[in-house]
Amino acid sequence: MASKYYLPLALFLFSAYAGFAIFAFSDRNGTLKLVEHFGTSKVLPGSGEPLKTSFTGIEPIDRLLATLTVFFIPVVDGSNPSLLLHSVNFTGAFGSAWVLVVLEAWRKGNSGKLFSFPSIFGIGAQVATFAVSTPLYLGLQLLGSNTSFQPTAKNIAIPSAVVKSIPLIFVLAYQVPSLAMLIPAPGTITFDQKQLLIALWQPWPVYVSILTTVVSLVCTSSGSDSSPSQLRKSLRTVYTFALANASLNHVITWTISLTSVVKPEFFSEKYLSLLHPSQVFGPYNPFANADLQVQDIGQGVHIFLQWDFLAGTFGVLFWAASVNALARSKVQGKIGWIGFLFKIANFLLLTGPVGTAVQLVWERDELVLEDEIIKSAAKKSL
Repeated sequence: MASKYYLPLALFLFSAYAGFAIFAFSDRNGTLKLVEHFGTSKVLPGSGEPLKTSFTGIEPIDRLLATLTVFFIPVVDGSNPSLLLHSVNFTGAFGSAWVLVVLEAWRKGNSGKLFSFPSIFGIGAQVATFAVSTPLYLGLQLLGSNTSFQPTAKNIAIPSAVVKSIPLIFVLAYQVPSLAMLIPAPGTITFDQKQLLIALWQPWPVYVSILTTVVSLVCTSSGSDSSPSQLRKSLRTVYTFALANASLNHVITWTISLTSVVKPEFFSEKYLSLLHPSQVFGPYNPFANADLQVQDIGQGVHIFLQWDFLAGTFGVLFWAASVNALARSKVQGKIGWIGFLFKIANFLLLTGPVGTAVQLVWERDELVLEDEIIKSAAKKSL
């Protein structure tokens, strides 16, 4: 069972390296200095409007929210088309990856463990990056949970009320606040209101945790005692939602970007280079571009988020492939590695790394629950 330690270790190293690479490169290319400059001068990047510095009345929290506002304003003010298009893809991936995290947190086999409190890691993802926090969470899950190495219908069970509520909760707690940040200022709202919307978006993983907990408490009668077939039906709805959220954003953003190459006449000339796939999705190599200095904060944030996306989403994919392979080994006794890897490659092209991860975890659950259903039917027939 060496994999019980090697797989989590790989994710921990992944998290540590992602943090070092993202922040070290951002410091070297001047991004962090620009964020600090605007925070110190209390000026909102792009517009020159005053930076909002009071949100809660609690100085450390307000200082953090002001810093995050400086960082995220180029993402949502429309000033950088490349960054905006990349962020649309990232938004779908982040939300769907967090659906997987929330499902793991609520599984019966994980009850009471550190990783059953995803809001802690969610805030970490907002502050210390998605690429650092999410692989760390998933590494802890692999290290301390029998739902990965010994999955059964009992230990992967989730309260049915929670499962059924997840799509609506994510729409309200994540998608609505994400879209609200795109409301233009000063055309529709003031710059002060836009900054408030950015601040309100930051703790969205906490909103998700609060709402799922409320649902669990209010609907205790639903419990986690639903049959494997009922649980499978409920999970299919959640996985369909998560897959659609990740894959649609992946397909839409890549279609727009690739169309700028195949059909450049569809776009204004000034946008062609900005929408090119290499510009939108292809990150700067921190080793080949060691002397790069960003021209503005939007470029720096874009480079930061490109690496955050790649490191974080492929960390999620690595975990999902691991739990799928472990379940196959347990239930079927073997893994057809060539077919397995070929399937992952195809999924990756069509749905992106997180869409692929969703399908792999979905398949894991189907495999385990179907095995239990077949065994139960066999016992009844005796």
